[in-house]
Amino acid sequence: MSHSIELNGLKRGILNDDVVHAHFKDDVLVTGKEMHEMFHAIGNERSGHNWLLAVTLGEHCTLTKEARALASGPEGDPFLAADAIVVRDFGHELAANAFVRHNKPMRPTKLFADMENALAWLLEQHILLEPQ
Repeated sequence: MSHSIELNGLKRGILNDDVVHAHFKDDVLVTGKEMHEMFHAIGNERSGHNWLLAVTLGEHCTLTKEARALASGPEGDPFLAADAIVVRDFGHELAANAFVRHNKPMRPTKLFADMENALAWLLEQHILLEPQ
């Protein structure tokens, strides 16, 4: 990671010129406030140009209904072009699948078992990025 920012419950880092990584820490209940903070931290970095997002969640990290709605809604669209969610175990995979099916994210969103495959898919989504 080239540089990172620590927020309440979140560590945001840049993986390369087009991919940002958001890691929600262990034992955190992610609320709408944290989602707003994440979007703000991501948006400030590229002044209006969007990113590809890799998301990881720590152990016992959960999102409130409001946070899930924000994560899948239009608020992140000015900052994000596609989301890759790296699942850590079977229980997390079930929850992430429920998020995708129920909340129906507006951006391309896909689940992965590891960061390597998530990054490969995100880089395939490069065409979705706005020209700088």
